[in-house]
Amino acid sequence: MKSKKNFAIMVLLVFVCALGFTAPQKGRVIKVGHTGTKDHYYQMYLEKWTKAVTERTNGRYTFEIYPSDLYGKPNQLIEGCQLGTSDMVLATGSLLSSYSKIVGVLDLPFLFANEKEASYVLNGPIGDELADSLAAKNLVVLGWWENGMRHLFPPRPVNKPADLKGLKLRVVNSKPMIETINAMGAIAVPMAFNDVYSAWQMKTIDGCEGTITHMLTQKYYELTKTGALLWYMHVPNPLIISKKLWSRISDADKKIFIEEAKKISVFSFEFQAKADEGDIKKCESYGVVFTRPDRQPFIDLCKPVYEKFRPDYGDMIDRIIAEAAKAK
Repeated sequence: MKSKKNFAIMVLLVFVCALGFTAPQKGRVIKVGHTGTKDHYYQMYLEKWTKAVTERTNGRYTFEIYPSDLYGKPNQLIEGCQLGTSDMVLATGSLLSSYSKIVGVLDLPFLFANEKEASYVLNGPIGDELADSLAAKNLVVLGWWENGMRHLFPPRPVNKPADLKGLKLRVVNSKPMIETINAMGAIAVPMAFNDVYSAWQMKTIDGCEGTITHMLTQKYYELTKTGALLWYMHVPNPLIISKKLWSRISDADKKIFIEEAKKISVFSFEFQAKADEGDIKKCESYGVVFTRPDRQPFIDLCKPVYEKFRPDYGDMIDRIIAEAAKAK
């Protein structure tokens, strides 16, 4: 009887072990970080993308989304993706010029007149070329997502360049952006995105530049009641995955990752253009008064910026301008 009982236990153990080996395994967990708050459009874009990828891969991949730099600051995550110590980041495009100089061309002022032009260029051959330059540095761009056209949020109304004189404005740590703000007459202060509010409170800066979405989600309207709608620059947010992680994903799944990222790219550009109109009205409801300066005097002041960086970007500047003109 005892031997039969032991035999039954052994059979049961074998069955349990076999069940363990054949049971469905949980999908690979991939972490992705971004610098926006949880109510920023970045979060919504990532939630839509991760949901679609998880569903289309039948759960082979699940994702953890970390807003507000909880996974790490953008520059740290970009470096981590390059080294293979971080999985993914919805990156600030301006920070990528440290890895591929040519990507810095996107930081030139007044390169695009609107989101439509930016979307047309970035989702075309030029966008692929820029992505290839980053892939050579172990940073794989899945798609160029929208960040919105950028404006100025100073402490006083700005109607002409002279109104910016002496104002310290926070900028992304990008050489073209720094040169641009300085050329306009203000003083550029490079600073991490999530340090802006406290620095503004402490008077380390007088204001900043950014998107209308930033004005709302970062609550800049609590710090200033003026904004200058200048549409002076467009900085994309590419969705980046570590090349090390990318190499472990099957070709079939890679196709899904890219297809869904491109869908979100198109969606984000269309969504942001419409959202900006409503966000301007929301800011106005908080007491913000926007000026709409004549852009030409600012454009004229920024011409030397183009000449300064032309040796770095060569004919890419003219190619982008020519391609943007085809947008309809």
